[in-house]
Amino acid sequence: MEGKKYREFDRDCNAVSEVIGQVLMVAVVVLAFSSIAVFVFSDEGAINPPHTPKADLQESVDTDADIVRIFHKGGEAIDLEDVKIVLNVNGQQEEFDASSDPGVSCNATNNVLMVGDDIVINTSLSRGRDLSITDSIDMYFVHTGSDQVIQRVMLQSGNEESEGSDDTEGSDDTDSSDDTDDTGKYWITPHPSGTADDTSKGWISTQAVDEVGDGIFTAYHAPDKKDGDPNSTAQVFDFGIDAGREGISENFDNVNLKIVYSVHDKNYDHIALDISVEDPERWIRVRSDIPEHNKNFEPYYIDLSSYVTTIEELEAFKVRIVAVTHADKNADKIAWIDFLGIHVE
Repeated sequence: MEGKKYREFDRDCNAVSEVIGQVLMVAVVVLAFSSIAVFVFSDEGAINPPHTPKADLQESVDTDADIVRIFHKGGEAIDLEDVKIVLNVNGQQEEFDASSDPGVSCNATNNVLMVGDDIVINTSLSRGRDLSITDSIDMYFVHTGSDQVIQRVMLQSGNEESEGSDDTEGSDDTDSSDDTDDTGKYWITPHPSGTADDTSKGWISTQAVDEVGDGIFTAYHAPDKKDGDPNSTAQVFDFGIDAGREGISENFDNVNLKIVYSVHDKNYDHIALDISVEDPERWIRVRSDIPEHNKNFEPYYIDLSSYVTTIEELEAFKVRIVAVTHADKNADKIAWIDFLGIHVE
């Protein structure tokens, strides 16, 4: 009888040992995966990726002095220790450290670029490179902390004939024909006297909006409506109008804007157009519901006669395009602008 009890006890112990073994194996696996998870997610950068500052920068180039100037017009402050500036001149790339390069000067306080500050790059002093009006110059303003491009802009297209037209007084019949459409109206565009800025990590230049159907257009990566400040992501065009050179007198009462554009699809919350006729700029929303032209590049006209009434307002004229999508930002919805011009009479 006692032997039978011992045999039953042995069988019970064997069963318990098997269950305990399985529990221990599960515990070991859970512990192993927990350790791996702690190791992977303990990297602060994986949980909180570096913030990319959003700023509105305006660039200009002075080929006579071999200088590129970058002016902080608005947005967040930028730590210059986290910035490098890349100039692509005729296909040759030069990098400049914004905080320590001897050819870079800045009036920033504590090495932080804020609204109203500017950066001046002397390419001749730091790299021995002389700039010419015939050079093709692209600039990339890169935030090294997040490895993101804050702004990219074409400073010069390298078209000597177009740039040289700045030095001519007035506009003869040949020049005017290049900027007229099928209505016979003469349109003033931002090229070549103005500037173009993009804060959407897209691509922009004044030449892109100078002519309809030339195969060159801007690329604007629209944010989604969850963006806390959608107006900070925009494409801005400063027309740089000289009324005297354009032959415009004080007596005008008809001002129209023409924009030719296309969008990725009809999944936009809104497409808006703002203008500024003051310096410093103050944005006025003149359209908040521009149609979604998503099949072909189509023209859209806006009467600005009540907004632009004086020579001073005309010469300070700027346009800002703001588009917001319903889609997630990872959908990468793009809008393209082929032409932007203003007609005054």
